[in-house]
Amino acid sequence: MNKVFGLVLAGGLLTSVSVGYASVSKDCGYDDKGYFHSGGQVYAFGTMQDARACAAKGLLPDVVFDRLGVLGSSDEAASIKLLNASVINAKAAEAKAKAEAEAKAKAEAEAKAKAEAEAKAKAEAEVK
Repeated sequence: MNKVFGLVLAGGLLTSVSVGYASVSKDCGYDDKGYFHSGGQVYAFGTMQDARACAAKGLLPDVVFDRLGVLGSSDEAASIKLLNASVINAKAAEAKAKAEAEAKAKAEAEAKAKAEAEAKAKAEAEVK
């Protein structure tokens, strides 16, 4: 039993060292491989609360999303997945609305500039 624990512990330490280079989300704590970084330590998993905090920002990595519910409550995992999807959809809708507003403002500015140029050209033609 102690040998198995020692191998698992050694494997965990090797894993921790090998993923130290992975990029970590500053707003979430998970890296792109699904490891959770906190207080200078690297963990194979975060808690459901960690996952929920990331989901509330729409930042839950796919690898973490996919494994939610394997350990712990499947109901809580479903709730976290729904929260993450809702936030992502809300952000996408907000980005779309912003892009549409910017496009409309640009089109209006171009139309105004064109109308002003036409008015100026007409005024100059009348002067001649």
